[in-house]
Amino acid sequence: MNKTVFILFTTLLIESCGEIVTESKALIKNQEGLEFLDKTEYSSAIKSFKEATDNTKISKETKALIYRNIAQTYYEMKLIDSSLIYSKLAADCYPKDSYEYLTNISDIKISTGETAEAEKLLLRAVKIKPNKLAANNTLGAIYLGEFGIAFFDPEKALPYNLKAFEINNDRITEDVLGRNYLELGNYKKARNHYTKLHKEYPDIEILAYQLGVIEYLDGNKEKAEVYFDKVLAKNPEHKWAIDSFKEED
Repeated sequence: MNKTVFILFTTLLIESCGEIVTESKALIKNQEGLEFLDKTEYSSAIKSFKEATDNTKISKETKALIYRNIAQTYYEMKLIDSSLIYSKLAADCYPKDSYEYLTNISDIKISTGETAEAEKLLLRAVKIKPNKLAANNTLGAIYLGEFGIAFFDPEKALPYNLKAFEINNDRITEDVLGRNYLELGNYKKARNHYTKLHKEYPDIEILAYQLGVIEYLDGNKEKAEVYFDKVLAKNPEHKWAIDSFKEED
C-alpha cells in the first residue's frame, strides 16, 4: 500500500469511527430520554432527546427515531402542535409508504382527530412489519377507545397490546395491557400486571387507582379502599374521581 492510499484509508477509518461514536452517543441520550419518559419526567425527557439530535452527522434512521420520541413526549404533555411538528420531521426521514413513514403519519392523523385514517395507515404498516412496536402499540390504543369511543373493542385490542408488550415490556405497554385485561373483565391478569407496576412505580397514582378499581369490581371492596386511600394520601383532589367511579359501578 503506497503512502497516499494509506493516508486516505486511515482518514476514512477515522471518519467512520467518528460517525459510530456520534451515533452511539445519540442512542445513549435517546435511551436516557426514554428512561425519563418512563418516569413521566417529561421536561428532562425532551432535553435528553433534543441533545441526542444536536449532532448533524447521526443517521436519518436514528434522527427519525428520536423525533418520534419527542413527538410522543409532547403528546403526553398535551402539547399537540409541538407533537405534530416532530411527527412530520420523523416521517420526512423515510420513503413514502414505508412502515416508518406510515406510523409517523398515523400519529399526525390521530393528533388531528382523523382516527379512521390513522387506523388504515397502521393496518398497512403492521402488515409490512408485524413485529415492530409502534403500529401494534397505537392500534391497541385505538381499540381501547383512546382516540374515539366508536373504535372501542377490547377483544380487537388485545393481540396488538400483547404483541407490543412482548416487543417492549416497559411501564407504558404493561399499563395498557393491564387496562385491556381490566376492560375484558379478566381481573386476575389485570391485577398481576398492576401489582407489579405499583411495586416498581409506587409514586404513580394511577397505578394504585387501577388496583383499587380492579379489587372493587372483583368484589374485594376492603382491599379496594386500601388502594384508594393511597391515592388520596398523595392527592385528595382525586376523591371526586373515586366517588364518581363508585357511583357508576
